[in-house]
Amino acid sequence: MKTSRRFRHWTTTLLSVVTVVGLMVTGCSQSSTPKQTIETGTLTVGVPTFPPFIGLDGDTITGPDGAIIRAIAERLHLKIKPVSYEFSALIPALQQNRIDVALGSMFRTTERAKVINFSDPLYLEPGSLVSKTNVQTVDELVGKRVGTVQGYNWVDDVQKILGDQKLATYPSSTELKQDLEAGRLDVAIESDGTSRYLYKDEGYQINKLPKDERIQAAIHPGQTALLFNQKNTALRDSANVQIQDLHKNTTVIQDALSAAGLDPAAEKVGDPSYL
Repeated sequence: MKTSRRFRHWTTTLLSVVTVVGLMVTGCSQSSTPKQTIETGTLTVGVPTFPPFIGLDGDTITGPDGAIIRAIAERLHLKIKPVSYEFSALIPALQQNRIDVALGSMFRTTERAKVINFSDPLYLEPGSLVSKTNVQTVDELVGKRVGTVQGYNWVDDVQKILGDQKLATYPSSTELKQDLEAGRLDVAIESDGTSRYLYKDEGYQINKLPKDERIQAAIHPGQTALLFNQKNTALRDSANVQIQDLHKNTTVIQDALSAAGLDPAAEKVGDPSYL
C-alpha cells in the first residue's frame, strides 16, 4: 500500500517533536535530581553530635550544618534521611555506601582527601584562645599552662612555640574544659564555635587565634565541607553547584551561622584549599 507524501512528512515531524520533548524532560530530570543516592529521592546523611555545629533532634539535623544540608537537599529535590554516627564511623560508612553524605564541621584535609571526596567549602572554623586572663596573642602562651584537643590542626605548631613547655592534649573538648575550670590550665586553644558554645556566660574571655606566621591554622583557618564516597562524583558535583549558589546568591549560610551564635563572616571561605 502506498503512503502519501503528506502523511510521511506529518509522521516524521511528529516523531521529531516527541524526541525533542523527551530529551528536554530527561535533561531536566537529570539536572534537578541526582540519581546517585542509596535510595531514590532520598539523601541519607551521616550525622555526628557536635554542638553548636550539628546534632539530631528527632529527625531534624540541627545547627548550621543542618540548615545548609536542608537547603542543598531541597534544591536537589531530595528528602533527608538522617542517621546518627560517631565521627570515627563516618568515613567507613561512606566507603561502605551506608550513607550518601557526611557532615559535621569537618575540615578539608589532604589525608581525608585520599579516601573520600570533599565538596567545595561551606564555612571557615578558626581557633580561639580561652582564658580568665584575656590572653590574646600567641606570645602570651609561653610560660602558661596551655591545653587543646588532640588532632586539632594547630597542635604541632603550638608545641614548637612552647618549646620544652608541654602542650597538654585531650581526647575531647569536655576533658579540656574540665581541666581549664579546675585551674589545671591557664589557657585552652579551642575551635571558635565550640568555645562560644561551651564557655558562654561562664566568665571566660574568648579571642580568635590571631594571625601568626608560626601557626599555619591561624593564617589559613580550616574550611569545612561535605564528605562523599570517592566514586560518587556526580552527587558531589550536584551539591557543589548548589553550594556555590548559596554562597553567591543567598544568605543561607550566614544566617545559619548567626543563628548558632557564630560569626557570619566565616561564610567567606576564599578558594578551596586543604590542611
